[in-house]
Amino acid sequence: MEGQDILYEVKDKVAIITLNVPRELNALNQPQYLLLGYLVEKAEKDPNTIITFIRSTGRYFSAGANVKGESGLHGIQATGIKATEHWLNNFVSRNAYLTSVFYDHTKLLVCALNGPVVGLSSALVALCDFVYAINDNVFMLTPFANLGLVSEGAAAATLVKRLGWSVANEALLLSRPIKAKRLYELGMVNKIYNMNDTDKFNDAVLEEFWTMAKDLDHTSIIDIKKLLKANFLQDLQSTNANEIIGGLNKWLQQKPQKRFAKISQKQMKHKL
Repeated sequence: MEGQDILYEVKDKVAIITLNVPRELNALNQPQYLLLGYLVEKAEKDPNTIITFIRSTGRYFSAGANVKGESGLHGIQATGIKATEHWLNNFVSRNAYLTSVFYDHTKLLVCALNGPVVGLSSALVALCDFVYAINDNVFMLTPFANLGLVSEGAAAATLVKRLGWSVANEALLLSRPIKAKRLYELGMVNKIYNMNDTDKFNDAVLEEFWTMAKDLDHTSIIDIKKLLKANFLQDLQSTNANEIIGGLNKWLQQKPQKRFAKISQKQMKHKL
C-alpha cells in the first residue's frame, strides 16, 4: 500500500514516515491522508519500534488538505441524501479515523517541521508528543474559519492545552498563523534548530532524539505516556466527535464549497 507519496522505513527502533509530495507543498488528498493513518497504525503494531517519527520533504511540512479534483467541492448545489452519504464517506469517516489513530498511538510520536504546517495536518501535529522546527520561518496555520469550516483533528482541545486560551483563539477564531518562536515560547515546539537544509534537519532531529531515548526503559516510556494521556483523552475523543458533526453540517450547508470556489476564482484570498 505504501508508495512514493508517503514513505515508510524502520531504523533502529524508530518507524520513519516521510511526507513526499513537495510539488504540492505536501498537501494531502483523501487517499494520502488515509495512507498516513494506515502507516501510523503500522508503526503502532510493530513490536520492534518505540518511536514514530513523522517528517517531510521540500519547503512545507504540509499545506493541509489538497482539494484538487474533489468532486464534492464542485457540486455546490448538491443536497439531500446523496450529499449526506458523500460527506459521511469522504469527510466524517476520514477525520474520525485519522484523528483517533493519532491520539490513540501508544508510542512516542515525534514530528519534525521542515516548514509551515496548515489545516488538518497542523491539528495532527498538535497530537504529537514532541515537535521540532527547522527555523523561525516555520508557522502553524489553522484556516478553518476562513474556509467556512469548524476546527478539525481535535484542535479545539489540543490548541487550548498546548498554546493557552488566548493564542488558541487567535489561531482558530481568527485563522492567524502562529510562528515557530511563539510556539516554542508557549511550549508546543521543543526546539528550533536554526537550519535551512531539510535533509540535514531531519537527520539531526532523528539522531538527537534517538540518542536521548535509546538507553531509557521503553516499557516505562509507554506506561508513562498512557498515564499522561489519561488526563485529557476523553476531551480529545469528545472534541473529535463534536468537530466531525460540526464539519459535516458545514459541508451540507455548502459553506466550504462556496469559499473554495471564491478562492479558485480569485474573489477572495486563501489565508495561506
